[in-house]
Amino acid sequence: MTDRDRALAALTGAPTPAPALVLAPMATLTHAGFRILVEEYGGCDLYFSEMISAEALIGRTQYEPYYLMDEPDPGRLIFQLVGYSEDRLCEAALELSRTAAIGIDVNMGCSAPHIVRKGGGIAWMTDTERSVRLVERLRKLAPQKSLSVKLRLGSEDDPEALLAFARNLESAGVDFVTLHPKRRREGSLRTARWSFVALLREHLKIPVIGNGGVKDWTTLQSRLSQAGSGPVMIGRAAVRAPWIFSHLRREAAGQAGEYRINLRETAQRFFALLEEYQPRDFWPTRARRFVPYLLENVKFGHSIAARLAQMNPYDQLRRELFAYFDEHPHAEQHIESG
Repeated sequence: MTDRDRALAALTGAPTPAPALVLAPMATLTHAGFRILVEEYGGCDLYFSEMISAEALIGRTQYEPYYLMDEPDPGRLIFQLVGYSEDRLCEAALELSRTAAIGIDVNMGCSAPHIVRKGGGIAWMTDTERSVRLVERLRKLAPQKSLSVKLRLGSEDDPEALLAFARNLESAGVDFVTLHPKRRREGSLRTARWSFVALLREHLKIPVIGNGGVKDWTTLQSRLSQAGSGPVMIGRAAVRAPWIFSHLRREAAGQAGEYRINLRETAQRFFALLEEYQPRDFWPTRARRFVPYLLENVKFGHSIAARLAQMNPYDQLRRELFAYFDEHPHAEQHIESG
């Protein structure tokens, strides 16, 4: 079985009560340490790395080895590339093809202005010919790896344009696509339109991963009712609750009930993994990103979360978080339900 086969099997394998569950690529969040934390809570079917800059990877910056860590399981890991140049993306993909990870994903959906201005992310969706040429080159460079693309809707809701673009990618050789069905300028508060996921699933022969708005069992059921069965990618909700994949599987298997989590222990484990798998320079930013999500599980935890999100010294952030739990011991206990 090739790596390409393994990735597709993870998405379309034997039927289970729950669909295939995938951890989304998120900058500063889905590093190796966090992926291990998710795995320790039960894991998911596929992991995506945080975005890897093709230009930085080829430039051999000092931090690139950390982005290339393949924990917790290279047999379920897909590296995501973001870049502006066909040639640089191909060079980077060739390097990634030599790793143990099973797949390479190209980010054609990022809407961050500094990336789009340079021609990366969602800017690729404005030039079908260029995007198809890139996919064809990547397919030849890494025939044994799965090759996928992550998309958004573009600048407006245009079903025909989206479907045409996705069909071109399919013809060029991608094994699956992920759709985050929001426009370029729509943020996290805008509801993801899973009717577009349904559109692609109806007309493409390859798997389509739906991404956006899955927060719990109820929202998962809602999204599947809109788009039909198929793999589901979860991002922010997995940062809030690294145990969410295990929880959803339990719900799907009819094992509903209280799922108890100790948030202090979760934080302690996160910090330990962060320090083991990330360079010291990254500790403050990664901690500031993770802790506010974790504190969403605490009633009235938004005040301490906002304060910690602005705190730069890493050791101080740790001390303040655990001091909060010392002062509010009831806040440590969380019950996941629904």
